[in-house]
Amino acid sequence: MMWKFTLFVLLLFYGRCLPAQDTTDLWKKARLNPNLGRHKFIELKLHGGTHLYTGDELKNALNDGYKSLELRMGWQSTGEKEWQRVFNYPSYGIGFYTGDIGNPTILGNPSGVYGFFYAPFHRRKRNHFEAGLSLGITYDLNPYDSTTNPLNDAIGSKLDAYVNFGITGVLKVSNSFDFLYGIDLTHFSNGRTHTPNLGLNMAGLNIGVRYHYNTIRGIVKQQIDPTYEAARRPTFITTQVPPLQRYHEISLYGAFGVVQASSDEKLEAFYGTASLILGYDYRFSHKSSVGIGLDGFYDGSLGWTYQKRYGEVRPSDKMLMGTHLAYVLNIKRFQVRAEVGTYVWKRDNEKGDYFMRLAIRYNIAKYGFLQLGLKTVNGAASDWIEWGGGGKVRW
Repeated sequence: MMWKFTLFVLLLFYGRCLPAQDTTDLWKKARLNPNLGRHKFIELKLHGGTHLYTGDELKNALNDGYKSLELRMGWQSTGEKEWQRVFNYPSYGIGFYTGDIGNPTILGNPSGVYGFFYAPFHRRKRNHFEAGLSLGITYDLNPYDSTTNPLNDAIGSKLDAYVNFGITGVLKVSNSFDFLYGIDLTHFSNGRTHTPNLGLNMAGLNIGVRYHYNTIRGIVKQQIDPTYEAARRPTFITTQVPPLQRYHEISLYGAFGVVQASSDEKLEAFYGTASLILGYDYRFSHKSSVGIGLDGFYDGSLGWTYQKRYGEVRPSDKMLMGTHLAYVLNIKRFQVRAEVGTYVWKRDNEKGDYFMRLAIRYNIAKYGFLQLGLKTVNGAASDWIEWGGGGKVRW
């Protein structure tokens, strides 16, 4: 219906080529659609909490916790698409934040931009909850410098990745406003592209307000029908989601990355990394897949490490092999992949006993994909960022 209304407006303003009776009839039909227009919202949030810091040098700088302000603009889905009904009418959009994360002389005054996705659950008449994921970049950090900023053992670059997970309660106050309350976890990291890179993890509470509006409200009242009130909130389409045809999928994924040696070595050299993964996934529901895979890794920085430790380096010393288990959340063309694995071959315990991968995959047509991921060491410590893509076969 939205494209029909858009066509109607274009004809009305630029052509004036339809008879008056036709335009009147078309408008009468268009306004019967309860989801005419585009339902959006503006959201303002205040955050506060504490640092989950595992280092030593920044303890005093982080004593007062963190505070931040976020401004978000979102689009509310109606259930018109099948995947929107699967995820209980999600919303998505873009956001900006600025914060005080501690001593600004040491840590800087970070701000950031990101995209976000809310998946609602436990819907009630006036209150529901949303699981939220935000991914973007944060900038204006004050990175480690051995001379001017030696205490910052958490951040090695001015530009870092921004990741936020949260659970938000949404209380409907009026047709236009919601009151928001929730908990969240925020992570800053550059994926060891610069060192040191302990990263910053912040856990806390947030409150806010959300304002709903419809983008056609003003133009319709001014130019077409002054009596028309566009709905600020959508009427959800409740057509039943058809059963999923389950399937199997094999993929081959290749990626590269760049890392810096430990800042303790006083080196500024950068080293290449590579990943090659053969994976198998089984799609068992509209939302979820599970999988297994074989992983091959190359880390050029191990050459420096092993040369210093053993006095000699073989080409195979920079390589590792592993295997992983995966859970995959499928959102239209996107996948959020969470994988945990262990090594089956390595020279020593430099890379720990297990690794994790958090990745975003975008499926291109039927046989290809692009993927951006973060590989870790023994849990949350960043190893490197994987930039890559691959192909897949489904049956």
